[in-house]
Amino acid sequence: MHAPPILFDLAAVLGTAAALALLGRRLGQPPVLGYLLAGLIVGPNLPVPVFADPERTRALAELGVVLVMFVVGLELRLKRLAAVLPTAGATALFEVACLVAAGFAVGRLLGWTTEGALFLGASIAIASTMVVSKVYEEHPPPEAVRTHVMGVLVIQDVLAILLAALLTAVAAGKGLSAAELAGVLGRLAGVSFAVIAGGLLVVPRLIRAVARTGSAELMVVVASAVCFGLALLADHLGYSVALGGFFAGMLVAESGEGHGVEAVVAPLRDLFAALFFAAVGMAIDPALVWAHLGLSLAVLAVVLVLQFGSVTVAGFLSGQGLRRSAMAGLALGQVGEFGFILSAIGIEAGLAPPALAPVVVTVAVGSTFTTPLAVRHAERIARALDRRLPARVQELASLYERWFETLDEAAPGDAPRPLPPWRRALRVLVLDGLVITGLLVAAEGAHEPLSAWLRQALGLQVPWGLVTLAVITATLIAWPAVSLLRASRSLAASVADAVFGPAEDRDRSRQVLSVAVQLVTLLGVGVPYAVVALPFDGGVALAGLAVAIAATAFSLWRTAEQAVEPVRSSAGRFVDRLAREMAGEGHDPPTERPVLGADLAEALPLDTGAYAVGRSLTELDLRAITGATVVALRGPDGAHRLPTGHEVLRAGDIVALAGTRAAVARARGLLLTGDQANATASAG
Repeated sequence: MHAPPILFDLAAVLGTAAALALLGRRLGQPPVLGYLLAGLIVGPNLPVPVFADPERTRALAELGVVLVMFVVGLELRLKRLAAVLPTAGATALFEVACLVAAGFAVGRLLGWTTEGALFLGASIAIASTMVVSKVYEEHPPPEAVRTHVMGVLVIQDVLAILLAALLTAVAAGKGLSAAELAGVLGRLAGVSFAVIAGGLLVVPRLIRAVARTGSAELMVVVASAVCFGLALLADHLGYSVALGGFFAGMLVAESGEGHGVEAVVAPLRDLFAALFFAAVGMAIDPALVWAHLGLSLAVLAVVLVLQFGSVTVAGFLSGQGLRRSAMAGLALGQVGEFGFILSAIGIEAGLAPPALAPVVVTVAVGSTFTTPLAVRHAERIARALDRRLPARVQELASLYERWFETLDEAAPGDAPRPLPPWRRALRVLVLDGLVITGLLVAAEGAHEPLSAWLRQALGLQVPWGLVTLAVITATLIAWPAVSLLRASRSLAASVADAVFGPAEDRDRSRQVLSVAVQLVTLLGVGVPYAVVALPFDGGVALAGLAVAIAATAFSLWRTAEQAVEPVRSSAGRFVDRLAREMAGEGHDPPTERPVLGADLAEALPLDTGAYAVGRSLTELDLRAITGATVVALRGPDGAHRLPTGHEVLRAGDIVALAGTRAAVARARGLLLTGDQANATASAG
């Protein structure tokens, strides 16, 4: 009796992967790198006597993708997903849009067709849930960072499925139009609603019934059946099996048994995840990699820099905090498994050049090597970035985080989000963005017919057709553009009201938050819509949006600069009142409302036993470690000193700390006891 061929494949892949993973662990490297090298060794591109069939290995690896997405779904129940959706959704949309635009620009600079450049952008835009999940097992981040990153990855995977559906339509010759886009979105929304609604009636009850039996064996069999069953359903409906695995995980999590299911499924996931990375390694052809190495390194640099920058900026502006956003950006700096799928669609249809495949594989493998290093040193990198910010930016960053914390506190418990005043503004933003994008797409389709009509009817040559079309399009876009601007201002005013309450426009802190929300709107709504129009308008909308973003960012910088002094004055008055109370001079009620955030600058007198006495703020690295900022410093003699960071703290000093409640608590512990380990571990 002969062993089946798949047994040889499993023995070759897993045996080589095990040996290299063990060697890598001894050298301090993550197992993922060993799995990739194992695939390269047993694959068809090196003259090594150990060989495994790539097709069979790739089929097994697909199960690893399903199981990883299943576990991701287990960690994000519907209520939790809804909570992270506003910030994670905005971050994911902005990040994907930036990478698609950058890849498109690189492709066009290389002389690729519009379709080929679009496939390059789409292929490098989606990070790898598989890589991040495995790296986080080796280097667990703070829970808040993990929640944000996983939320971004889930939204990215949904966007990847949408991109795959759209690009498949392009490859099939259907073209890419506003109607096609609307149809794909409508079908995806309908399928998602039907699967989730139907699954909620069955899956949670089934899992709870199995849990009552107390059998781990039965639980892993039933949970796996649900996982692969929904993956098969998603494939039958024309979507990625990864989407089905994610839906299965969410539905199982609604049973309340998510942690128990994850514990029994984790070994199965790890086994097939190893096969997945080995399959990626088998796709590496050293000859092709070398031939396109220069382009691959350039694209890798774009991915690493732009992933980090876009995730950090969008995360910070949406209220995640600088450190948390930077750590998320470092974790998401790779090309994921969807890149292989999207690039294959373009190459097989003849719309993308063959060079796309080795470039995507090389970038994916290279970023898989860099991600563990980035995550391992994420805390140190985030602290270094924070430390190099100008003092004014640090102060306002702390206040900004506190403002968003107040916004969360404004709707505790099960209060509906978004709040009613926001809902209409958000709806108008989405609809106006769709109208503008549709007009730009329609203008591209009308260019040739309009030019032909002008030439035949009026005898006007080609330039007049383009000018006429531009005037008509600009006229039609003017109304929704003004409406979109008003909606963004209305949304900003609603957020400011929720944080500060009704206030005069002269309130600089309120103006900072309002301008920041408008910038978030441009990034999270405007950039994705402009990128959708990119293949049709050649970047006209993106160029106009870039000007608007630059103007808004400059306005934010100027407004923030003017807001620093009121913050310091408010904090100074606060510590003065505190000093009088400590001296027994009675309670002096404030004559004005302090700047929100500065009102958290609780009395923090430094006695002779305080750890911070005799050290400077720069030496303590207070802001980088805890996330809080000293905005006022009062000496024992009652004199105020500007906290530049170089002043040595003395016994009797009183400091005012700005930041979130948690950041202020961490700073208090560091200043009084020197508890740096707990401050660092809980930060983020």
